[in-house]
Amino acid sequence: MAILNHKRKSAPVPRFTALCLLMLGLSLLAGCGGMDVQLEDSRFKAPLSKLEVVRTLVSQRDRSPATFQEQNIADLDLRGFNLSGVTFSKAYMAGIDLREAKLIRADLAGADLTGAKLAGADLRSANLRGANLTGADLTDADLDDADLTGAILQDTNFNRALLRRITLKDAVLYEAKFVNVYLGETNMGGLDLREVDFSGSDLSNVVLRGSNLEATDLEGIKFQQADLQGANLRRANLEWTNFSQAHMQGADLGSADLSNADLRGANLHLAKLAETDMREARLRGANISDADFTGADLRKANLFAVTALRSGFSWANLRGAVLSKGDFSGSHFKDAKLKGVKLLRATLKGASLLAADLRDADLRGADFLDADIRGANFLDANLGGAKNLFKANGLEEARNLGDINW
Repeated sequence: MAILNHKRKSAPVPRFTALCLLMLGLSLLAGCGGMDVQLEDSRFKAPLSKLEVVRTLVSQRDRSPATFQEQNIADLDLRGFNLSGVTFSKAYMAGIDLREAKLIRADLAGADLTGAKLAGADLRSANLRGANLTGADLTDADLDDADLTGAILQDTNFNRALLRRITLKDAVLYEAKFVNVYLGETNMGGLDLREVDFSGSDLSNVVLRGSNLEATDLEGIKFQQADLQGANLRRANLEWTNFSQAHMQGADLGSADLSNADLRGANLHLAKLAETDMREARLRGANISDADFTGADLRKANLFAVTALRSGFSWANLRGAVLSKGDFSGSHFKDAKLKGVKLLRATLKGASLLAADLRDADLRGADFLDADIRGANFLDANLGGAKNLFKANGLEEARNLGDINW
């Protein structure tokens, strides 16, 4: 009896232990919420079949658009499907085939479209905010007015796509391809575009304010009337690039290749152009006031009728350049190479020509009021009709003024 009584008293112990273990297990499960892998992630859900997708679409016909929110529809072949207005937010759609599909106003926010085939798809006004389009193919797709805010567009192919007025704020564009596209009126301001391929594209009227294009190959690209204020274009290849009428105030173009570039009528106020290659560049009528051209190569460049107040051309090479009718009041040409330069009727009021090389220069009608010409070399220069030369500073220290053509 003593033994039996002892057993009866000991029986509740295993039950108490089990209860403790149960409570411990529940607490551990609750703690799993902090884990990186979330069980509700659409990648880990059972994938839908093509038949299930079709049934859902048919059942919603003539009703509100179907939804595949947070569903797994990866690798399905939905070519040519009409999916306009359908919701795919946070869906797992990696490798899906949506070529030629209609996705007008579709909601793809946060969807994973890694490697998706979207060539020729109609994505007008689609919501792609935060979507992952890494490696996706959007060749010939129509994305006019689409929202790609915060989207991951790494190695995404937009070749020949329609991209007017798309939103790309905070998007990741590393190695994205925008070949032969028109990005009219698109805002790409503040983006890192250093590894983007824009070959053959037209970026006229595009907003690139504060964007990073350092060392990017942009040869022959059109930036007509584009907004490049404060953009970083250091060491970029801008040969034959068209910047006519562009807004480039404060842009950094240091050491860039701007040879044969078209900058007619562009606003380069306060731009940084030190050590740039601007051979045969066209700047007719441009505003280059307060710009820094220190050490720049401007041989045979056309600066006809430019506004260049207080600009810096010290040590620059301007041999054979056209500066006629330009206003260079207060600008610095210290030690500049100006041999054979055309400065017909140019305004040089208060300009510094200290030790400048003006041999063979055409200075007819130029205004030298208060200019500093100390050490400047005027050998064989043409000063016919020059204004206020005797009111220039350092007249006695100028070189070869006695042999000039008056």
